[in-house]
Amino acid sequence: VFTTRPDTLYGATFMVVAPDSDLAAELAAGASAEARMQFQAYLQQTQRQTEIERQNTEREKTGVFLDHFAVNPVNGERIPVWASDYVLADYGHGAIMAVPAHDQRDLDFARKFELPVRAVVEVRDGDGAPLPDPAESGVATTGDGVLVNSGPLDGLSKAEAIARAIEVLEERGTGRGATTY
Repeated sequence: VFTTRPDTLYGATFMVVAPDSDLAAELAAGASAEARMQFQAYLQQTQRQTEIERQNTEREKTGVFLDHFAVNPVNGERIPVWASDYVLADYGHGAIMAVPAHDQRDLDFARKFELPVRAVVEVRDGDGAPLPDPAESGVATTGDGVLVNSGPLDGLSKAEAIARAIEVLEERGTGRGATTY
């Protein structure tokens, strides 16, 4: 999975793949018969939409569970893999880690499908007070702050946490840092 925010990996509670990606097709092929049928219907629905329609943040999130789980590379948690049209096949590898506490699209999806939400960045308002928990408020906290609920990253700033998260991934052999332009 491609991410620009490895510091938030501890907050990834599910994974989403673009329904029109090769990975979604591969996962669906190995799913139960019911999941395959749901996926095929969803793929056809997705193919009738434009990219602009798919990226509209105002529309209700849709998706299908692909009957598979991924392993979060920093904490070993099994997280469900979904296909949803808000992810595009040509973004990264057509697969995202979903960190619902800190991305509104992921939060909307998590709330609709009753998936866990774990805040890992403590964002504060202009007066220094912590912003409300996104799981309760329904509003993702997207600003910078100090890492929490993140094991060895707790207490680090965004820049420090990104560097340390890459080190953790590389030490475990579960990921690597890369610079792309």
